[in-house]
Amino acid sequence: MPALAPLPTPQPTVLPAPQPSPTPLHLDTLNPAGCEIHVWHPFTHKEEAALLELATQFEMDNPHRIRLRIEFHSPLHDQVLAALDAATPPDIVISHSDQVAEYALAGSVVPLSEYIHNAKYGLGQPQQADLLPIVLQVASLSEGDTEPLGLLFNHQIVVMFYNADWLEQLEYDAPPQGWDEFSDMCTAARDSKAGLWGYAYEADGAVLVNWISGLGGTLIDHNSGQAALDCPEATAALSLLQGLIKEESAYCISESSADCADFAAGKTLFTFGSTADLAEYAEAIASEFEWSIVPMPHLTEEPCANVEGSVMSIMRTTPRQQLGAWLFVKWFARRRNALRWVQATGALPMHRSSNYAPQMEDYFQQNPQYETACRLLAHAQPEPAVPRWREVRSLLADAAATICLEATNPEDVLAAASIAAESLLTAR
Repeated sequence: MPALAPLPTPQPTVLPAPQPSPTPLHLDTLNPAGCEIHVWHPFTHKEEAALLELATQFEMDNPHRIRLRIEFHSPLHDQVLAALDAATPPDIVISHSDQVAEYALAGSVVPLSEYIHNAKYGLGQPQQADLLPIVLQVASLSEGDTEPLGLLFNHQIVVMFYNADWLEQLEYDAPPQGWDEFSDMCTAARDSKAGLWGYAYEADGAVLVNWISGLGGTLIDHNSGQAALDCPEATAALSLLQGLIKEESAYCISESSADCADFAAGKTLFTFGSTADLAEYAEAIASEFEWSIVPMPHLTEEPCANVEGSVMSIMRTTPRQQLGAWLFVKWFARRRNALRWVQATGALPMHRSSNYAPQMEDYFQQNPQYETACRLLAHAQPEPAVPRWREVRSLLADAAATICLEATNPEDVLAAASIAAESLLTAR
């Protein structure tokens, strides 16, 4: 799909200080007509343009004459915290789930359940059933928590890229589902004379979290909230990596997109990454060989596909403003509107029925790997929604990067990373 042209970014405004109030028990008594809803976001380029286009459409569609003021902020998180301190929050913040968790623990995020299930303003049962579970799960504060604190969109999942032609030449019928199969295939692909490898390794935090989750590991103890970067599954993952590197079945890369370039050149059988990279892979490979994506190998009963994206959350302001904000969130959650975002940005869809939407047929035909990614959303799972989680994940990636050094002991580097992670979590 052609990218939308960038639109001008409105200048930030100084918001009036609302009087925070809990959501009333009777939403039906509120009148959101004429509200101006301030939406703060971190997007640039095609994402910002798409959001502005959707905001314009919402203003034309909604019968309450609700207006939207869409504002880019950077650094968004710092500016949201400053606004909360000044008691002048925006009505909607679009941010990562770990940041939503920080706002929620401060009592600044409005839970969505009351709005979703409201007879007058809520989502009907068919709409609720059509939303992929991950869309409302990703911003919950703890495992098993059913209270959504925002709406997930602009999301991607972790996957394994594989060269299907090469696998066939090696006489394998399918890509690996387990790590033993993965190791065997990497060894079979290795050809030192020809400069061929099984796996190009980059220490990517999201990939490592997915790897450890697929071994059954948990990096944050859900009962205590403590970091566990040195769990046995993390040690097993790094040990496997270290073994592949020593056997020269895998090699380390440090430059961004080098794994994609080597994969496209036919030098490596597997890479791991995000569905956000699908367009880059497709352009680099062109029609040189057949390739596709699958979930990363795993030992769990079901595959894991860790999801990351933006969460649209309603901030606690006044009941009337909160209702106006919800009506935009609800409008965005309609399939036809969400698909506009998908087609403009390449993000994955929010709805189960998106795979059957007529407007997606041509897109799927042109991008078969994207269609596969949509099916893999059935295995999507969230990362921990705790403040500073992405900083914790970076510590894991830094520890894993040292595996490329011969003298590295996985247990030692993970123990040090876990101590550093615990310091981050307890400092908030």
